[in-house]
Amino acid sequence: MSVPALRGPVPQSPGAPQKTITQLLTQWADLTNAAIAATGDTEDWYRSPIIKKEPWDPATERVGLSPCGTVGSKRAHQLDAGVQHDPFQHDPHPIADKLTAYWESEGFTVTRTIDWTTPKGWQSVVVRAVRPDGVYYGLTATNDLVSIHVRTECSVHPSIDDWALERSLRDLNAPTPTPSSPASLGEGGPDGVNPEVSATVVDPSELFRQFREDASSDASSTRAEASADDDGWAW
Repeated sequence: MSVPALRGPVPQSPGAPQKTITQLLTQWADLTNAAIAATGDTEDWYRSPIIKKEPWDPATERVGLSPCGTVGSKRAHQLDAGVQHDPFQHDPHPIADKLTAYWESEGFTVTRTIDWTTPKGWQSVVVRAVRPDGVYYGLTATNDLVSIHVRTECSVHPSIDDWALERSLRDLNAPTPTPSSPASLGEGGPDGVNPEVSATVVDPSELFRQFREDASSDASSTRAEASADDDGWAW
């Protein structure tokens, strides 16, 4: 089985053209498919967490958006998401060794951060593979599960904001229950409605702006230093 070639291993220099959201989505799908193919089994992969049994499908764009710092800007973000599979065999070491060899052959710096066996024999292996452009793989392999986490390179392209805003507005515009009336606390008018609360209108774009800025303020270092299961935003 041929393994898809990874794209764009050269880190971007300051001021270089930034990848659009469409290019990042393509890169995310390519990176995920490459890792899946490298395992030797392309069937029965699920979007994380596996308990939901949602088949892996890049067309759904079910990804997170995480702050990152490899392009020298706190406004930079990268796509991230995970896929999971039942264990290929009881011992997690063979799949960890297989993916380690593959990622090293692709120019990644690979580190085995955890290799642990409990007194009762339960095993866990955690591996991370990073590239200078911010592309990141995290593998968690146990007796019960194989989980691969993928992050694209960083970008500050404005299309990322447009894409994220559209998705946040889509969720915020969905019908939501009316907030509980404060009348039960002895506030409000005779009909149990507080005029100030009932008249409050929240601008979804303002919520998105605050959310975006809060996330960006945490991007003081590259996400390559994060752990294998450290997720960002999830839509």
